[in-house]
Amino acid sequence: MKHIKRIVMVLIWLIIWQIASMMTGLELLLASPVTVLRTLAGMLVTRQFYGILYLSVMHIMSGMLAGCLIGICAGILSARFDFLKEWLGIAVQLMKSLPVAAFIILVLMWWGSKNVTFIISAMVVIPMITTGVKEGIDNTDNKQIELARVYDMTAFNTFRYVYLTGVYPYITAQLKVAAGMCFKAGISAEIIGLVTGTIGTQMYYAKMYLLSAELFSWSIVVIVVSLVIEKCIIWLAKMLYKCIQHI
Repeated sequence: MKHIKRIVMVLIWLIIWQIASMMTGLELLLASPVTVLRTLAGMLVTRQFYGILYLSVMHIMSGMLAGCLIGICAGILSARFDFLKEWLGIAVQLMKSLPVAAFIILVLMWWGSKNVTFIISAMVVIPMITTGVKEGIDNTDNKQIELARVYDMTAFNTFRYVYLTGVYPYITAQLKVAAGMCFKAGISAEIIGLVTGTIGTQMYYAKMYLLSAELFSWSIVVIVVSLVIEKCIIWLAKMLYKCIQHI
C-alpha cells in the first residue's frame, strides 16, 4: 500500500510537470517529462555518459571517505581531550556555518579546479561525522564502561562492545544526511569550478545553452545515484558493524 501511494504521488507530480510544460509552450525553458525521459534514455546508451558518471562519483566518494576518516579521528579526539574539543569545535562550527559556495571559491583560488570536488565533499562530511562520533562517545552509558573495567575487558572488546555500540546509531544517522549533502556539494563544486568531464560541467553547459531536457536528465541521474549510494553506505556501515561485533 505504501509503494502504491508513492507511485500515485509521483504520477501526480509528473502530470503537474507536463501541464506546466504545455502552458509555457517552450521546451527550451521547461522540457516535458516525455522529452526528458527520451533524452535520458539516449544518454544511457552512450559511453561518454558512463565516463562522466564514473569521474564524478569517484571524486565525490573519495572525498566522502576521506571526510569520514578525518571526522572519526576528530570526533574521538574531541571526546577524549577537552582542549581539542574546544579547538576542533571552532573548525567544525566554521564548516557548518559558512556557505558551501564560499569554500568552493576559496579552494579554487588555492588549489584550482582539479581537486575541488574531492576537497569540498570531504569538508561537508567532516563536521557531521565529527559531531556524530563525539555525541555517541559522550552519551555512552558510564555504567557499561565501569563494568568493562571491573571485568578487566581488553581495549578492543571495550571498543566494540561498549563504545562502538554507543556510537553506531549516531554515526549512521549522520551518514544518511552526509551522503545526500556530499553529492549536492560535490556537484555544486563541479558546476562552479567547471571540472572537465563531470556531471556538474554538463549541467552548466545545459543551462548555458538552454538545454532544459539535458539539465533535467542529469538532475535525475544525480538524485538516483545519490539515493543508491546512500543505501549502499548505510548497508556497508551495518555490515562492518556486524563484522567487528563477531570477530
